[in-house]
Amino acid sequence: MFLTRRSDYGLQAVFALAQSSGFISAKQIAQEHNLPVAFVKKLLQQLCRAGLVKASVGKQGGYALARAPDKISIRELLEALEGDLVPVSCLVPDHECDLADECTVRRIWAQIDQKIQETLESISLKDLLALDAEVG
Repeated sequence: MFLTRRSDYGLQAVFALAQSSGFISAKQIAQEHNLPVAFVKKLLQQLCRAGLVKASVGKQGGYALARAPDKISIRELLEALEGDLVPVSCLVPDHECDLADECTVRRIWAQIDQKIQETLESISLKDLLALDAEVG
């Protein structure tokens, strides 16, 4: 699993939404975090399609979280931003490999993947905000 700028910028945008009391524009998020506006807009639209963020149009419009931070897991966020979060290609659904049935390494990777998924699911956005508050 390789996380890209999509996850980095996307998490920064979601943090900004979580710390805001109302709707906030993509432009404001981009300016406050020194991110490309067009990329932030694209990420927020992607998160809207995943049901993690909601959008509102108009003068007071912008973006806000669709659910409370304690109801959004980091796994949901990363999957919405990156797609499948598998550590090796042989675990991707519908991946065909002639050695899959006898491959010991694949089974080990599957166990590692399960632990990663469980850990990411157990951490909420609220948990990360609390960690950020402790550090910052």
